[in-house]
Amino acid sequence: MNRKLSITVSVLTALVLVLSACTSSGPAATTAAPAATTAASGEKTPVLFWFPHGSDPDKTTLENSVLEFNKKYPQYEASSEYIGSSGAGVGMTDKLMTAIAGGNPPDMVLFDRFMVGQWAGQGLFEDISAQAAATEVTADLFYEFAWQEATLNGKLYAMPFDTDNRALYYNKDIFDEAGLKPPKTIAEMDLLAEELTVKEGNRFIRFGLIPWMSQGFLYTWAGAFGAEFIDSNGRITFDHPKAIEALEWMTTYSDKYGIENITDFSNATQGSDINPFAAGLVAMYVSGPWEVAGLKRQAPDMNYGVVSIPTPDGSVARTMAGGWSMIVPVGTKVKDAAFALARYMTVEEGAVAYGEETTHFMCLRSINENLSWVKNDPIFQVFVDGFPYSFCRPVISKGQLLWDEQMTAQNNALNKIDTPANLLKAMTEKVNKELGFD
Repeated sequence: MNRKLSITVSVLTALVLVLSACTSSGPAATTAAPAATTAASGEKTPVLFWFPHGSDPDKTTLENSVLEFNKKYPQYEASSEYIGSSGAGVGMTDKLMTAIAGGNPPDMVLFDRFMVGQWAGQGLFEDISAQAAATEVTADLFYEFAWQEATLNGKLYAMPFDTDNRALYYNKDIFDEAGLKPPKTIAEMDLLAEELTVKEGNRFIRFGLIPWMSQGFLYTWAGAFGAEFIDSNGRITFDHPKAIEALEWMTTYSDKYGIENITDFSNATQGSDINPFAAGLVAMYVSGPWEVAGLKRQAPDMNYGVVSIPTPDGSVARTMAGGWSMIVPVGTKVKDAAFALARYMTVEEGAVAYGEETTHFMCLRSINENLSWVKNDPIFQVFVDGFPYSFCRPVISKGQLLWDEQMTAQNNALNKIDTPANLLKAMTEKVNKELGFD
């Protein structure tokens, strides 16, 4: 196999621009177990696993799962190592790149799934398609967006691990006091946002909604409006009419309330340890499932609800999904053994343990409905119901550039630098040029 270890330090350095963004009673899947792999001497095959999650319960759960893997598959001797963040990206980017360039990488890594396409496109990850096929790991086991994000040009470069999506949180006490119900459509949300915004003199003391606050990126709203971000040829289509419509809608809020007023309000709330939604400073707020745990800590008595992000026609929103994956770096000497551990963590007991103990949703379709914390708290169901409609960001070799450009276009539109149509057209052309399209 061509391991492409001739990658230069300059190429590796350029790649550090990554996004600084994300119980079942038995095994999660019933597919065939990985074949036994032993060292030539008959000794156990060592497997080194790097991960960037240093806080519990994530850290301890990952470490314990590696120990359980060794018990289930005694032909291996896997070990785990927490590697702190380094560089501009998520996780141990500099350290991983240095290890790959030096020909001495770890054997498996917990890696931001959003960046798999970019790194795989640079020859940094092993193609694990053959290992997956041999052990009956197929696309239908996972949510479609997760498998899509783990592949590039029809080849599998990652095993999808955990995931998330987005929804609309609303303050029930504020809604009940006004005799209102949560919105289903964009038009309904706009009316509620206006009614629930409170101003005293020249100062806003509460906003009904600030669309771009928290997880309300252009990606989020463009998806809810029905935009498509890439075509079948791999060409970016962020100038899609629905994306333009979404950005135009976002600017109606900056026009109505004044971008300076909203910015001042947002900056003031960021100085507090409690988020503006928990503090009752915004009545509606786009966020992910992790917000539930945060609100339990910050505002345990808060009365709130979670619904699907409103759409123009009231249908279930397509929302952006993120999460992590297990990858095998180029240069490992135990590729099959590394894949066996990746498989255990993503479709076997390791996946069940991580989902149950960390309250993370998993990419494996069969797990989420059976997690005890999902069964015990109906507020999580909106996220489970939304996963079949969720999408991943385009899997391209310039994923970080596309992310940065959509954020720039969003901010420029809100600040009236140019029209949404012109901004999205320019950013789309820029990214496509970087991808090699005329």
